[in-house]
Amino acid sequence: MKTVFIAACMGLLAFASAVELVLHRHESRKLFVELQELRKLHQGLEQEWGQLLLEQATWATHVRVEEVAGQQLGMVSPGPQQIVELR
Repeated sequence: MKTVFIAACMGLLAFASAVELVLHRHESRKLFVELQELRKLHQGLEQEWGQLLLEQATWATHVRVEEVAGQQLGMVSPGPQQIVELR
C-alpha cells in the first residue's frame, strides 16, 4: 500500500512538472514574439527620428530662415546707416 501511494505521488509530481514546463515554454515563446515586435517598432521609431532630425536641419538652415523672414514676415537686413555701434 505504501509503495503504491509513493508511486502515485511520484507520477502526479512528474505530470505536474511536465505541465509546468509546457506552460513556461509557452510563456517564453509568447514573450519572445513580443520582444521581436518591440524591436521592430524601435527600429521604425529610430528611422523616423533620423528623418525628423534631417528635416529639422533642413528647415533650420540660415538661408531658409532668411527666406522665410523676408517673404512671410517682411523683414529686411538693416542698411549701414541704421546700424549703431555701442561701446
